[in-house]
Amino acid sequence: MEIVKIAAVCLTAAVAAKVIQPTNRDLAALLSISAVIFCAFLTVDGLSGIFSGANGLLSDTGVGGSYISAAFRALGICYVCELSSSSCRDCGETALAGIIDISGRAATAILMLPFLKEFLTVIRTVLGR
Repeated sequence: MEIVKIAAVCLTAAVAAKVIQPTNRDLAALLSISAVIFCAFLTVDGLSGIFSGANGLLSDTGVGGSYISAAFRALGICYVCELSSSSCRDCGETALAGIIDISGRAATAILMLPFLKEFLTVIRTVLGR
């Protein structure tokens, strides 16, 4: 991940947005959102090595691939919701940001239901019921 590039893009966009904001708030918000999207793509591109390394490491431990996949999906949901809700808050749309947060929590809960079911099955087995 090229954190120096990301920091430079974000700082440049923040300064430009503050300069533009008094004359054109919409353009300043668009500039900020564009910088966020660009930096998100840079970040995701840098994370590919982490995913392959984690898959290799966890496959050696015998943890199922479905668990790893679901954990990465949940992590992705969290990142997407955080970025989009923060962007909405920056634009002054707190209601939209709130619904994104709630939707992300619901999506994560739905994603984790199979794990809860398996966890309860293990508990029943341990308790002998």
